[in-house]
Amino acid sequence: MTVVANDPAGESHPLLDGPIARKLVWLALPGLAGGLMQSFLYVADGRFVGTLGPLALAGVALVFPLFALSVMLSAGAVGGAVVAATARALGARDHAGAAALVRTAMVLALIGGGLSALLVHLFGPAFFRLLGGEGMVLDTAVAYAGVLFPGIVVVWFFNMLASLLRGAGDMRRPAVGLGIAAIMHILSASVLVSGSGPVASLGITGAALSLLIGYAAGSLYLAWRLFGAAGPDWVRLGGAVDWGQVLRVGRRGSFAGVQSVLTVAIALVVTAFMARIGPEALAGYGIGVRLELVIIPVIFAFGSACIAMAGVSLGAGERVRALRVAWTGSGFAAGFVGLIGCFLAFFPALWSGLFTANTEIAAATAHYLRIVGPAYAFFGLGLCLYFASQALNTLVWPVTGAGVRLAILLGGGFLLLGDGMDAGTVFLLVAGAMTAYGLFNALTLRFGPWRR
Repeated sequence: MTVVANDPAGESHPLLDGPIARKLVWLALPGLAGGLMQSFLYVADGRFVGTLGPLALAGVALVFPLFALSVMLSAGAVGGAVVAATARALGARDHAGAAALVRTAMVLALIGGGLSALLVHLFGPAFFRLLGGEGMVLDTAVAYAGVLFPGIVVVWFFNMLASLLRGAGDMRRPAVGLGIAAIMHILSASVLVSGSGPVASLGITGAALSLLIGYAAGSLYLAWRLFGAAGPDWVRLGGAVDWGQVLRVGRRGSFAGVQSVLTVAIALVVTAFMARIGPEALAGYGIGVRLELVIIPVIFAFGSACIAMAGVSLGAGERVRALRVAWTGSGFAAGFVGLIGCFLAFFPALWSGLFTANTEIAAATAHYLRIVGPAYAFFGLGLCLYFASQALNTLVWPVTGAGVRLAILLGGGFLLLGDGMDAGTVFLLVAGAMTAYGLFNALTLRFGPWRR
């Protein structure tokens, strides 16, 4: 569903009218398609890495949470702040403010991508060692990150461009961009990772490079749709940068980013636990947790629809409608990803078989999915409430909820694991922390800032 943000004065914004559930579904459907494309991209990446052997899978498992963090920061945190600001500006018919957001988004992409690359360059190898990486696993992680993160700004540009479109209610073009990224990733990986001849020697380097090629292709498409002749009339790339706006949006995005940092910190804590159990356990967990990171774009499909609709409603002064949008979209997200988690808990081989034929790794993945899969409903609920809170400026409680989730894992690990570390206990902690996160966000928002 595409909403053209050039309404004549006196004409209602399209997102302010009609049944909420139906409009949310229509807005979310293209995002779901895009989320599935992004998930497909991650699955394909894991499959190509899996052809290089279990040590390659284990090495990439150390790096993948950092890559996912960059995606979550650029799409869900800073990107979500751009979506919310754009939606509020267009809901209030402030096209000049929306135009300034185009330049703000580009500046934020440069800052975010540059900082991500610098931090991984300076601290990446020491960080991978801290997680338990050693020998060939550590070498693989360093080689993969050494190619992926110098080009991570491409991922930031892609998500900033997509966020501007989503803020205008256009969910279809970002989905197409993700489809282009996935297709180009697969085509390039089939040559750089699995091809024959001189390029076959690229191995793990080729896997990282193919991800960047995919996102670069998607970025070119989105730039054409935004800045081309047929782009929205409020888009203006030329002009002065509003540094005050950069600071405001960046500050909101940075605070929202605490949630993303905590989410990845959770994955890293469990990665460190599993690395001490053994490489097969680590690789199996890496495949299992990849599902959690893969369904985040699916949750974001409903979350971005909530941000756009709730942001427009809030900009137009309709707070009650904005709250109804937030609860409805979060319920959809919880149900959708809960079904995915429960299905794969019963049929874990459908997931692990995409990445490996190693029976020990597959068994570790199955163990993870059977325990954690049903808790995905609470993860979807909590995370979508976080996205909706970006539009409603109520991020304190969802960010605190992510902190509660991390505290449960750390506290439980300290009290229960010790030297006799057991994968089943780790996975029970993961599921319990996920459930607490969803319930905490729902209860604190319902009886706190979202009271009517």
